[in-house]
Amino acid sequence: MESNRLPDLPQELARRIRLVRRDIGNLLFHFTRPSEDAFVTVSLPGGGTSSWQGTAAGVLRKILHEAKLIGTSAWIRSGEDCVCFTEAPLHEFSTVFRLNELAASKDERPRYEPYGIAVNKEWLFSQGGRPVIYDKPDALDEYPESLRYRFVPYDPEQGIDHSWEREWRIKAQALNLDPKHTLVVVPTADEAADIVYDFAEWEADYDYPDPSPVGAYPVPRWLAVSLDILGFEYGD
Repeated sequence: MESNRLPDLPQELARRIRLVRRDIGNLLFHFTRPSEDAFVTVSLPGGGTSSWQGTAAGVLRKILHEAKLIGTSAWIRSGEDCVCFTEAPLHEFSTVFRLNELAASKDERPRYEPYGIAVNKEWLFSQGGRPVIYDKPDALDEYPESLRYRFVPYDPEQGIDHSWEREWRIKAQALNLDPKHTLVVVPTADEAADIVYDFAEWEADYDYPDPSPVGAYPVPRWLAVSLDILGFEYGD
């Protein structure tokens, strides 16, 4: 019906709004947390395995080696596997990680740490990702099954409010990552440089017209950004 139309929003006005709104970005972030296992292991293409400590940084390296995020149903009320993201801009979300410095115990810290990946919002939408739906805790059965994976309980009077996460979800057992639409996020510039270099693919370098290679140079597979450029310091 005509009365249900949304108000017009010219493209140029929408672009200007995104430029001035600090709480709106074009990236969605998926941060990691430590594994329940002491070590995480991946199979290498040429055979063999590689392992890291089960820290948030180790989990991130496993993600980058496998180029995919694994879905979970742990916090999904419908019980379906999903991969979750936050829409909060990086410069705002980084302040959440400062709670690690203020926490008296691990139980008081955020469940995620400042290691993760960011994907383009348009790309995730094209893969099927959608914002969650915040509603009263007993409203799940009011939604069709196709939307239930997006349901998040909300009741501020009872202290149930996860809306600060501005969550997005995609229903999937695994989400394959495209390096062209993925940005790696780590706490420090040194870690960012390590990620770019360690995962680079090497290509032969030629001094034409000599047909023999004279060396090799790294071609980055993943691009990385560090939170310390935002003034964020991360430590135990």
